Amino acid sequence: MARQTPRFYPQLLRTDFPAREDPGVPMDMRHGLDPETLDPYKNMVLQFIYSFLLKSPVSTAASLSCTTTEDGDGVDRFSLLPDDLLRRVVSRLPAKDGARTAVLSSRWRHLWRSTPLVLVDTHLLPAACAGAVSCAVTGAVSAALEAHPGKFTFVSLTCSFLERADRGVLARWVQLLATKGVSELVLVNRPWPLPYGVSLPVALFSCASLSRLYLGAWLFPDTATLPRGAAFPNLRELVLGCVIMTDKDLDFVLAASPVLDILAVVGNQTQLLARLASQSLRCAILRVQRGGGRRGGRPIP
Repeated sequence: MARQTPRFYPQLLRTDFPAREDPGVPMDMRHGLDPETLDPYKNMVLQFIYSFLLKSPVSTAASLSCTTTEDGDGVDRFSLLPDDLLRRVVSRLPAKDGARTAVLSSRWRHLWRSTPLVLVDTHLLPAACAGAVSCAVTGAVSAALEAHPGKFTFVSLTCSFLERADRGVLARWVQLLATKGVSELVLVNRPWPLPYGVSLPVALFSCASLSRLYLGAWLFPDTATLPRGAAFPNLRELVLGCVIMTDKDLDFVLAASPVLDILAVVGNQTQLLARLASQSLRCAILRVQRGGGRRGGRPIP
């Protein structure tokens, strides 16, 4: 295979993506994390993970507004637009604002229910709650996933403090996301759950709709026990940050991802002897492993 140019690197490693658009929230609190709760190493690794998360396709920087005509006739010309165009409008709103359109009328309620949405948990709480107790965020995420019957195209969940007692909540999230055909998923746990933290739900490995998957601070399940047929047939980009996994787990993921283009493993908590056996892989990045290990990233020749 011809050597590829490193055009994927800025996308994976750039650090100028804000987790929240509100400039009033300190950088180290934008995922609801109080840095004083972690030792310097753990804080550094989590901040590194946050620095390369996928950027949300919707923004909370602008507020919804309504303008009237100069003659003040009060005619709702916005609702005169065709349904397909209005669905595009709703799909570009944060989940909270999209849900608000459902109360306007039965037509808008139908539009909201049938529109693929973007869900970002940092958008669900106001800036003043950036360091709030995790249960509020977790509850809001659960309510949003349950309430919307349609698809979610992009989901970023980085604000929940999930412990072993919350495994049922996590499993339900993944089940709903798989059912709703999520395409791009960012899933980061907090605070520091390792090495005795929460395992990723088995159902995640059968989420066939995924094309981009970013995972941070989780335990891999024993991939040898996964159901037959578990695979990522459409996965093209996979980033694993600060996970606990074995060589055979990585081998499984590569074998189960026949069209994977990009792989990044950063801050891994166990030493990996990576054997990148893949016919589709074009770019691999392995870096920042505690206690030594390989650092660096390069395109696959």
